[in-house]
Amino acid sequence: MKNRKKQFLKIGIAVLVIAVAGIVAGVVRYRMDNRFDLTVGGHTISKDEYVNCMKSVEYDTKMQIQQDYDAVYEDGFWGKKYDGKYGYEILTENTVEQLKYVHAVYDLAEECGDVSDSSYEALEKRWKDENAKRSEKVEKGEVVYGLKEYTFQLYLQYEMSTLKEKYCNDDTREGMELTEDEILEYYNSREWIFGDSEENADLETARIAVERELREKKYDDIITQRETDSQVDGNMADVNRFTLKNIE
Repeated sequence: MKNRKKQFLKIGIAVLVIAVAGIVAGVVRYRMDNRFDLTVGGHTISKDEYVNCMKSVEYDTKMQIQQDYDAVYEDGFWGKKYDGKYGYEILTENTVEQLKYVHAVYDLAEECGDVSDSSYEALEKRWKDENAKRSEKVEKGEVVYGLKEYTFQLYLQYEMSTLKEKYCNDDTREGMELTEDEILEYYNSREWIFGDSEENADLETARIAVERELREKKYDDIITQRETDSQVDGNMADVNRFTLKNIE
């Protein structure tokens, strides 16, 4: 009887050890799958920010892979290799590039005083505050121009477009003061056709459009340079795993 009790005890201990080992392995695996370490341009990127940004480039990345590699969108699409890179790795690269772009825009805006805080958390708060204002107007029966509610991606596009316009409309800012030679060179770079006219407009007729496009181009060049200079740090293997896990 004592021997049988000892055998049962040994079996119980063995089962307990196996169960604990399984739990520990599961916890370790969970932590490995959810590790995330990414810094872009000095900004620590949260999982929430990364996923929101990833969603904004997911469709374009899917189309890019389909066109570049004649791929079919089907089960396992993101887990397949395309010229040595997995689909989810391409998505990671595009997400990081978009993060560099977004932070370049907002860092410049903060330097110019157009936003008081260039962080993702501040952006998210502005988005939620804007939706709250619109919701309150709807409840009061007041007129709401545009959307009644923004998705995060749409609000981001709206705000970045507004920041660009504000920058380009201020000729005291870097790159926005144009010389007549610059204007003439840009005018001569292509034809300027307006409305149903088939003739190229002269410079004075096209001047407003020429100056606007030239300023927008120079703004884009400033942002591109900031993107180029933006430092990316982190464990990209972990970021790739996180991307794969969070693709819809």
